Amino acid sequence: MSLAAEARARLAAQQAVLVTALMSRGELPADFDAVRVRAAATSLARKRARATARAWPGLARDLGVRLGGLFAAYAKAATLPRKGGPLADGRAFASWLAARGELPEPGRLQALAVDLRYASNPGGLALRRGPTCRAAWLHQSRRLIVAVRLPWLGEHWLSIPLGWRRIANAI
Repeated sequence: MSLAAEARARLAAQQAVLVTALMSRGELPADFDAVRVRAAATSLARKRARATARAWPGLARDLGVRLGGLFAAYAKAATLPRKGGPLADGRAFASWLAARGELPEPGRLQALAVDLRYASNPGGLALRRGPTCRAAWLHQSRRLIVAVRLPWLGEHWLSIPLGWRRIANAI
């Protein structure tokens, strides 16, 4: 191996360590300022959270001040999807919240809308082709939402109330 090839390989290895540290997943590279690398990592995570909040406004609004902490925990566990940008990152975040039982109804509805148009895969999101039907159960409002997307005919959403609501008498 030539000297130039060795230098490129060494640089690539150092860059990989730096990227891992910036994603808050690994040790800091040697000879780097720990405070600055942690500040850069925090800044990148916040930027990622802001982009996701813009792509998922209903979810961000409903989570409110909890968004930052929840997204930081999610971001430590998940890498940025290769395809789909903030929309795909938000879909993965919504799935992460749903698995924890913390996905609010506005997020569930936005996830339904995204799933109607895109298919989730390990790399992110891919545009759906052909007709699609999806449904979501909204626990708080006790409704079943059924959405259908038909090419050339658009989307059609149906809200079906299920069960009886108990009404407390206000005295």
